[in-house]
Amino acid sequence: MSSETQPSDESRTPQFSEQQDRDFLEETLRLARLSVEKGSSPIGAIMVDAQGEIIGRGRNRTGEPFDEDEQRPGNASLAHAEMDLYYQLARLKDPETLTLYTSLEPCLMCGGASALLGVGRIAWATDDAWGGSGRLIAWDKHPAMQQTQVQPHPFADLEAEGARLFAPEAKKAFPEEGWNLWQERYPEETSGL
Repeated sequence: MSSETQPSDESRTPQFSEQQDRDFLEETLRLARLSVEKGSSPIGAIMVDAQGEIIGRGRNRTGEPFDEDEQRPGNASLAHAEMDLYYQLARLKDPETLTLYTSLEPCLMCGGASALLGVGRIAWATDDAWGGSGRLIAWDKHPAMQQTQVQPHPFADLEAEGARLFAPEAKKAFPEEGWNLWQERYPEETSGL
């Protein structure tokens, strides 16, 4: 375990330094930008082990064909960044010691999968005012999710960057009610779209 990594009192899930959290979330935003370049939604995800090593990277692939070389899902509703990551990692070893970092708050499918797999901690750069699982289920109230530590948007600048990246997708993909929620949550980042 690195000197910057502190074990949590509540579980075996480590708590990383503020700088490590920032670096990991910046990597998810890099993956989100790559997804846009490839024609998919701007969402990236990484899994970090207890030693602070990135053990997997995923990104949204819903707008891309299935990648036969990498055996990665594509052009499917479930080709979200977190699901891409989970398919890549297959069976998780000691999931309670792992941290999932995402550029956008996980949706109900990805948040539920993370909790059911027993991931110890989830941190995201940007809230998803419409599609985020926290809008539908309180993380600390659902029995499957109570063991998962949640850290939403710890850095205002990264939150704003993620919101600017995802806002065009939110306007295109969400119904009017969802887009209105995004405009209320992120008025500056959605202005002019």
